[in-house]
Amino acid sequence: MTADQAFEQGNRLAAEGRWREAEQAFDQCLRRNAKDWQALANRANARLRQGDSARALDDYLAAAALNPQSVNIKCNLAVLLKELGELELAEALLREALGAEPEHVDAWSNLGVVLQYRLQYQEAIACHLRAIELAGASPARCNNLGYACTCALLLDDAIAVLQGGLELDPNDANLRFSLSIALLLAGRYAEAWPYYEARWDAILQPRHRERRWQGQALDASALLLWAEQGLGDSLQMARFLPRLRAEHPRARLLLACPKTFHRLFAQFDGVELLEPEAAPAFDWQLPLMSLPGALGVTLDNLSGQPYLSAVPAAVPARDGGRPRVGVVWESGQWGVGKADHWRRHKSVPPEDFAALCRLPGIDFVSLQPGTTPSALQGLLSTPALNDFADTAAWVAELDLVITVDTAVAHLAGAMGKPVWVLMRAESAPFFLAAGERASWYDSMRVWRQTEAGVWGPVLEGAAQALAQRFAAAL
Repeated sequence: MTADQAFEQGNRLAAEGRWREAEQAFDQCLRRNAKDWQALANRANARLRQGDSARALDDYLAAAALNPQSVNIKCNLAVLLKELGELELAEALLREALGAEPEHVDAWSNLGVVLQYRLQYQEAIACHLRAIELAGASPARCNNLGYACTCALLLDDAIAVLQGGLELDPNDANLRFSLSIALLLAGRYAEAWPYYEARWDAILQPRHRERRWQGQALDASALLLWAEQGLGDSLQMARFLPRLRAEHPRARLLLACPKTFHRLFAQFDGVELLEPEAAPAFDWQLPLMSLPGALGVTLDNLSGQPYLSAVPAAVPARDGGRPRVGVVWESGQWGVGKADHWRRHKSVPPEDFAALCRLPGIDFVSLQPGTTPSALQGLLSTPALNDFADTAAWVAELDLVITVDTAVAHLAGAMGKPVWVLMRAESAPFFLAAGERASWYDSMRVWRQTEAGVWGPVLEGAAQALAQRFAAAL
């Protein structure tokens, strides 16, 4: 096979999504001509599609060295840098590409995505609009624009754009999932739930697809419920277990969930708890986050009443009756690079959070797993928390919980404990777009950023309210 034939074969295989075989074809091409910059760039694309970021980066850099003027290489390299979390470098490269070729559509689209990750939503929207102006609407461009509008909480615009994209392709999973998030933020739950199922084709891999429960009578059938996404999601959906037990008294209810919940969830009578990867026999199955849709949950019929109690445990006595406040400043680790972006954005830097914990007369208790950062050491106690039953035992003995949007927020709300949630400006799907009230938990107050990424005013307001709340004890 000649180099040209190998190159053409690689392109054909790439077009079919056969990335490993495409990479091998470009390997053949490069064995014949190691300085073929286009083959290097295409092999980089194939490697990136397979998740091989390190070798993709090597290929892009080699291709860029051979052809430093190529705008396409710069765009693709910028996409990889974005995936690695190198947002500033990615933005600079895309602006350089647009300086050379101002009407490069993909450069505008990619710049818009990078600016979204940099929390610059109005600029991102302008980039996506420019891409649509140059090349017309497409499902991908509508999804990019709709997502940027959602982050900016321009929900009417987001919904209109995403619905427009679905007119082009009604089955596009990314558009359908993005629309579900905008609708949830807008409180339009009945419309959102069918679209929310597109997560299984857009961002997640289901553990089961067959025998999906649709909410029908179970009689004596076995229903397997299985945890998905984050720990907080499981805590949030656990509210429906007593309802399922009451409405289907003869059914066998199985819940596959992380071991950290098993002692706490043992309080749900008639629910068999399994390891997350368990594969029991069942008649029907459903992922936990699909329960609201199957049960027809809306804001009008959603209860914010408590549904979890603490498992009895020994918790040290208070120091002279001083107020006790539990705190969590950081969301759990999600990954690296782009995958860790929202986790970091949801979290408050320890050095900023420390100001809250310096309020005199209050005992602060860390409900945060892991090692205490140096900025917070000496400001709070750090009990041993081995599972959520341990955490619940401590929450029960607190006067208040202050936390970022993470699992402890859901635990405290589920227990009816007063809880303040420090919320990023973009909010989160089940916290609506505005307001202090949280529809899912009556005991929760939401403190919202007014500017993306800026925690100062939120922490100052919470500190003032905290001082007022416990003024008599301070």
